[in-house]
Amino acid sequence: MKTLLRQTATILLLTIALSGCYYDKENELYPNVACGDTTNITYSRSIAPIMTANCNVCHGAAIASGGVITDNYNDLSAVAQSGMLWGAVSWQGNPMPKGATDTISICDRTKIKKWIDAGAPNN
Repeated sequence: MKTLLRQTATILLLTIALSGCYYDKENELYPNVACGDTTNITYSRSIAPIMTANCNVCHGAAIASGGVITDNYNDLSAVAQSGMLWGAVSWQGNPMPKGATDTISICDRTKIKKWIDAGAPNN
């Protein structure tokens, strides 16, 4: 009887422990999300709003956390051309936001990548 109780308790604990490992990562749940128009990516209409929503609170000119500024074209372009922007938003190297989970959407990352690949134009 003790063996059966012990086995049942072990199975129950394993079931609870394994079900607690569930996580939501947009990249894994929705790998083929339609992003709308990604052919006309511009700094002012596409990239600046992403930076405002996700980055400028810590990387605005007034704060400049880590010496990185994302709230204006000139500074953001330099960060983009150095490779730091893509490394941060794609969670390679020094992922941002620090201590958070993946918060920049797949679509926003796609827009950032296309803008960088186009030479980070001021358009």
